[in-house]
Amino acid sequence: MDILNLAEIFNDNVSVEHKDDLVQILDEFKRGHYPNVLSKSKTLRENNDVHTVLVQKLWMVEAICHAEIGENKASSEIIAQLYRNDDSDLMLLGELAFMCDYKLARRIMTAAIKQMEVELEADRIKLARGYLVLAEVEEKLEKLVRSVKYFQKGLSYFEEDDNRDQYMILYIHFKIGMLYSMQNKGDESISYLKKVIEMAGDDNEELKIKSLVSIAKTYGSKDQSKQAYPYLEEALQLLGDSSLVNTIAHAEALTEMAYYYFGKSMLNEAVPFYKDAIETYNNLQFPSHRQLGMIHMQYAYCLEHKEGSNLLDASKNYEKAIERLELTKDRQLLENALADVIAFFDNTNNTKKKRYYENKFVEMANS
Repeated sequence: MDILNLAEIFNDNVSVEHKDDLVQILDEFKRGHYPNVLSKSKTLRENNDVHTVLVQKLWMVEAICHAEIGENKASSEIIAQLYRNDDSDLMLLGELAFMCDYKLARRIMTAAIKQMEVELEADRIKLARGYLVLAEVEEKLEKLVRSVKYFQKGLSYFEEDDNRDQYMILYIHFKIGMLYSMQNKGDESISYLKKVIEMAGDDNEELKIKSLVSIAKTYGSKDQSKQAYPYLEEALQLLGDSSLVNTIAHAEALTEMAYYYFGKSMLNEAVPFYKDAIETYNNLQFPSHRQLGMIHMQYAYCLEHKEGSNLLDASKNYEKAIERLELTKDRQLLENALADVIAFFDNTNNTKKKRYYENKFVEMANS
């Protein structure tokens, strides 16, 4: 946890006896032995000789420990209690609350920002950081319009700063671009993500690749495949030697390129991209069943209808598609897929498989 520097609790006002206790607490914390930290911190905190400032810091340590072991309610209660203390560092408490309670974090960070603005906070980057935490909170609470507003406010402070933090400026552009994408505001998203690509250079390859893929997806969703293609081509060229290989960004780039060729009825060209996309998705910890099911369906169609068709592999992928789509609980999607699979086995004279999927269709219709 970088928010609270535990070394800060070692100061000249702490007795040697307390320093020994704190050394043990710090060591346990570094080892991730959070229950031990909670026990030792409580014992020290309840010592009547301990200064009030140190007690507050120990409460913060305990809040972090509770959050780290999934006890978010306990963590939130501690932070809320500290918030009611007029001497509390609101900025720090807001950041701590982000670990366990987004609504509490919103309340505290809003108060922190108002306080800084009233007091004309000289450190504008500190104020910017407050806006960024608030932006992240609103994103977590799915208030995307507010999130964009706060990211833009934070961005303005970073861009005005004499010592411009180029990475933060780049990162905030990326966040705003992605948030606009989530709101289906394609033009605004593309505008911000193009700036990321322009600013990224060779030092920020991950953000550049993610921006390229997102722009391509946006163009693809608008049926503008011609505009999408160069972004996909560049993304896939960069992906090969990057840290994003075999990640969700890689899978999405492969899928979008497959869609591109599928949309142009270039089925032979689409096949290898579908194959690689499926392999990449299967290597992810929690792949989307819906996404994989639809990819298997289109891959199977390509294998069935391409020049030099491969009906055996098409059959396998149609069946894998149904397996995935059954896990989505999307009735309409599954019905459409079953109809296509039944038609495939009918056309290939596979009566056994045809009946099997017809029975599935009937069972679902009667359920």
